[in-house]
Amino acid sequence: MSSILFEKKRTDVNSISVRFAAVLISVCTMMYFINMPLMLGLAVKDLGLVQSQVWLLGGFFLGGVALAAALSILFIRIAHWQRLIIISGLMSLLAFLLPVFVSGFTFLLICQGLAGLFAGLGYAVAIACLGDTANPTRNYALALTVQTAAVAIVSYLLPQLVARGTTFNEALIAVTAYSFIAILLATMMPRNGKRASLKSAMSSQKPGAVYFTLFVLLLVFVGGSTVRNSIEPIASRFDFAATEGGGVMMMLVLASGLGSLIAAFIGGRSGYAKPMALALGVAATVLVLGVFQLWPEQLSLIFAFCLVGGAWNFAAAYGMGLTAKLDSSGKYTPLIATMQIVGNVTGIAAVGSLVVGGSYVLPYMLAGIVWIVALVMVIQIAKRNQKQITASSSE
Repeated sequence: MSSILFEKKRTDVNSISVRFAAVLISVCTMMYFINMPLMLGLAVKDLGLVQSQVWLLGGFFLGGVALAAALSILFIRIAHWQRLIIISGLMSLLAFLLPVFVSGFTFLLICQGLAGLFAGLGYAVAIACLGDTANPTRNYALALTVQTAAVAIVSYLLPQLVARGTTFNEALIAVTAYSFIAILLATMMPRNGKRASLKSAMSSQKPGAVYFTLFVLLLVFVGGSTVRNSIEPIASRFDFAATEGGGVMMMLVLASGLGSLIAAFIGGRSGYAKPMALALGVAATVLVLGVFQLWPEQLSLIFAFCLVGGAWNFAAAYGMGLTAKLDSSGKYTPLIATMQIVGNVTGIAAVGSLVVGGSYVLPYMLAGIVWIVALVMVIQIAKRNQKQITASSSE
C-alpha cells in the first residue's frame, strides 16, 4: 500500500514544469561553455595568459564536463536527482567564485576543472530527465533551441560587454548566478528517473545499438563544430561579420536554433532515423557542392551556411532522441553530453590542424565525410532496430 502511495506522489517526468526545469538546468549548467569564447578572451585580457594557458583553461573545464557525464552512468539511475543537482550546483558555484578571491593560475586551473566536473553532473541529470520523457526528441530539441538562443544573446552582447570593460572576475560572478538558478530549479525535478532501480543500473545488458547511435551523434557534433568554427574567419574575410548584430555568425546561430525548433514541432511523429538521415544528407550535399564549387547561383554563401547550420541542429535533436529511445535502461543517456563536448572539441581541433594557407576545403571535406558516415550508420541502425524504434514511437 505504501509503495502505491509513493508512486502516486512521484513527479511526472512529462509534466510541463519538469521539462521546463530540465531544459533551463541544461542551459544554466552549460552557460560557461556557451560563454567560453568570452570568458577565455577576458582571461587573456585581464590575466595576461599565453595561448597554451588559454587552451589549458578551456580543456580542463570541458574535460571535467565530459568526465562527469561519462561517470554518471554508474549512478544516474540510483542517485537522488534533486540532491545531485543541488550539491553539484553549490560546488560549481564555489569553483567559479573562489578564483575571484584567490589569485594564481594553478588555482584557477584546478577550479576550472572542478567547475566543469560539477556542472557536468547537473547537465547529465538534465539530459537523463529529458531522455525519460515520452517524446525525448522534442524536449532535446527545445534544449538545443534555448542553448542556441543563449549563444545568440551572448554573440549580440559580446561587443558591448568588451567595450564596457567587463572583467574576467565580473564574468565569473555572473556565471555563478546560473549555478544558483540551477539549484533553485532542482526542487521542480523528480527525485529519480522513471526506470530507476538498482537492478536496471547493475544489469549486464549489451546496448550495442545505443553505442552506435552515440557514435553517430558524435559525428554529427564533430561536423557541426567543424563548420561553425570555420565560418567566422571566412565571414571576416568577406566582410560579412561587419554587419549589424554579428553578421553571418548571428545568422548561423539563429538558423541552427530554427533547425532544432522545427525538430521540436515535428517531434517523434515522423520516426527518428528518416528525419535525421534527410537532414544529414542535405547538410553533406551542400558542403560537397561548396567544396567543388558547384553551388547554384541562387544558393548564396550565407544561405548555404544557414541551411547547413539548421540541418545539423535538426539532426542532433533526432540523434539525441534516438539514443534515448534505444536505451531501454535509460542509464546511457548522459553520454549524450559527453558526445556533445567531445564532438565540439574535436571540431575545433580539426579546424586548427586542417586549414592550409587560408583554405577551408579540408575541414569542410571532413565535415561532409563524417556526416555521410553518420547518415549510412543511422540507416543501418534503423534497419536493425526497426521493431524497437517503432514500438517506442507509438508510446
